[in-house]
Amino acid sequence: MPPKRRRLSETTDPKDGGGPKASSARPHDDIWYSDGSVVLATDTHLYRVHKSMLAKHSKVLKDLFEIPTAGVEADRWEDVPLVRMAGDSDEEVCVLLKALYGMNLKDVLRTMALSKATALLSISSKYDFNEIRRDVIAHLASLFPSTFEKYKASDYHTQTPCAESLFNLIVVAHRCEVQIILPVLYYLCATFPLVTTVHMLPTLPTDFMKNFLLGRDWLCGVSQRIVQYSSPAVRIMDRFRVCRVARCVDKFRDALSELLKEYTWHILFVFDFPENGILNGVDPELHGICGGCATHYRNMLDSIKEDAWNQLPFKFLGKKWEELK
Repeated sequence: MPPKRRRLSETTDPKDGGGPKASSARPHDDIWYSDGSVVLATDTHLYRVHKSMLAKHSKVLKDLFEIPTAGVEADRWEDVPLVRMAGDSDEEVCVLLKALYGMNLKDVLRTMALSKATALLSISSKYDFNEIRRDVIAHLASLFPSTFEKYKASDYHTQTPCAESLFNLIVVAHRCEVQIILPVLYYLCATFPLVTTVHMLPTLPTDFMKNFLLGRDWLCGVSQRIVQYSSPAVRIMDRFRVCRVARCVDKFRDALSELLKEYTWHILFVFDFPENGILNGVDPELHGICGGCATHYRNMLDSIKEDAWNQLPFKFLGKKWEELK
């Protein structure tokens, strides 16, 4: 068990009579090893761990520990060197150390909250914990895939993700140069109702905000195109003509109205349209819809989705899928 809470450092300050500097940080209940050779300090917790473990997995920390400190009075905790994790949140440090000490990371990532996975990506990238970074990126790539087939097979986009977590991951993914997950991330953020979008926009840097807004505007146009083309049509020679069968036309209109009635206050975006669009769950023959019209509609929807997927990274990042890393 960690010792009782005490002041942060053994470093003295001559201005206050040589007493230790005060801090509200306290030893962590779980990540505190009595034989640890270094104490990592955040604003909230102290973590007593092993230099050898950190140096083995992080060249950045290995080099830091090897810097000579002769003539420099270093911070200490009960004669153990203390390193202040400046710029790192307590959540980032905690989840990193748990990943190092016994956690089966690949299994844990499957149920880990997105905010924690984002924190792990951030700190593992900063300190070059390459194995952890690789596992986190692989997990995130399964949630935000780079192929349309994998996107359709994933169920993450069918859930109700936290807007704050997704927008934060956009910022971290840019900083950590994990571009491959960004197109789908931008898409999912674009699908939030406008009131949510307005609330979250200030969390994005200006350049990202500009790309996001332009990309969202393009997605709105794609949705409008799908609705515009959701009318029955038949092929005559090499051109399509609007179907003249009144019952077919009426059924298409009814199906479109039924699909869109839940989206009165926000837009149904391209990849959220069901696989068969307005004909999802509809038997054309039983409902009086012409077979040719149904086929034309499904082909049109598939074509627009495929084209939108291919353009997705360019519209938000100015790059093709194969250029992302």
